[in-house]
Amino acid sequence: MKDVLALIRIKKQELEQLPLLKYMEDESIEPLQRLAWIPCLAPFAMNFGDLNKFVLRQEPSNNKIQQIINIHTYEDDHHWQWFLEDVQKLGFDHSIPFSKSLKFMWSEETQKTRLVCHKIGLLYTFNTDPILRLAISEAIEATGHVILYRTAQIAKKLTESRKQKYRYFGQSHFDVETGHPIGTENVEEFIATLELSEETKNKAFELVEAVFTAFTEMFGECMEYIVNYSLEQPYIKPIDKKRELAIL
Repeated sequence: MKDVLALIRIKKQELEQLPLLKYMEDESIEPLQRLAWIPCLAPFAMNFGDLNKFVLRQEPSNNKIQQIINIHTYEDDHHWQWFLEDVQKLGFDHSIPFSKSLKFMWSEETQKTRLVCHKIGLLYTFNTDPILRLAISEAIEATGHVILYRTAQIAKKLTESRKQKYRYFGQSHFDVETGHPIGTENVEEFIATLELSEETKNKAFELVEAVFTAFTEMFGECMEYIVNYSLEQPYIKPIDKKRELAIL
């Protein structure tokens, strides 16, 4: 499993070079603007709880690896509540017609973000070996570390200026993701010592690549969202605004 974990570290480094991540690190940009992509994340953030509850979690299980995965799912299945809290605090909780909110959530602009959980669900469903499922889980967790480390730095600045704490995008979420839930002490050592056959290792490599590809596409889509939408009207593209004005 050490080789699989090494690949995950490499993919994390590649993820850190994406335009969205560089944008978030740019301190010449206002902190809130560096989080302007948050509305685009909504389909993933809201669906991630169900992915943990109904796909990644497999109970009952006597397999130690699956038990580790199960414990993590209980840690992650309610973070959508934190997301909603932060959406309100950050000022993205705009009142728009229900039909327009549905149009945005199921638009082409959020398609890649919407499909991340579906793609992971398919990978998980068609690869029943617990070790392969662990590789998927470890890859997902690694992508979270990359993005949440940066959101935590931005949230810290916003907390200083706004006197508000942010549970989803702040330091506490990052600490949860990089910590160890009760029952998983020494889990890193256990995972690293797992022996994989050559066939299983190659399949795990393939799955790790697939997970990172899905998140890479999502982060690319979030960057496109920043270009096409504004903080003031986060759910209406400029071209749509022009059409509305033309109708008026």
